[in-house]
Amino acid sequence: MKKLLLGLPIAAALLLGACGETAVEKVDKEKTPAASEKKKEEKKDVVYKVGDTVKVNGVEITITKAAFTAPAEYSEAKNGKVLTLDVKVKNSSDSQAFVDNTEFGLSYGDTQAEYYYGYNDLAISQELNKGKQATGKLYFDVKPAKSYELIYSPTFAFDSKEIKWKISVK
Repeated sequence: MKKLLLGLPIAAALLLGACGETAVEKVDKEKTPAASEKKKEEKKDVVYKVGDTVKVNGVEITITKAAFTAPAEYSEAKNGKVLTLDVKVKNSSDSQAFVDNTEFGLSYGDTQAEYYYGYNDLAISQELNKGKQATGKLYFDVKPAKSYELIYSPTFAFDSKEIKWKISVK
């Protein structure tokens, strides 16, 4: 019992020592920004757009497409539209990573959008092994708006970092 009590504080110290700020960076395949540019980006509230790849704690997330889709035959959209977002995730970290649709929220104006559950295909929900990638969809029941704001808040982050995308649908 004494060994357990002595080992518990050591394990807690190691766990807390591994905690840090969520690392967020935009992945730019054309050029790598200088260190000073990275610092400027981190200080301001960066809002990404459809097509941008954002790396969060070793997981690359890309919203590849945003479109309105027709509601399912037997499940109407209460607000009139279903906004469907195609998402691609890639684990470029050295360990497993978890990404789930519940980590994403959508708002427009003062309204928080509800998830739409009328389709049979699965939303994004993946435990990704090192180097693997997956695709999925996010569905939201929305009213027509000029633009929407998608917010990603990683479940296993120790801070309250939010990554934002401005979603415009034509």
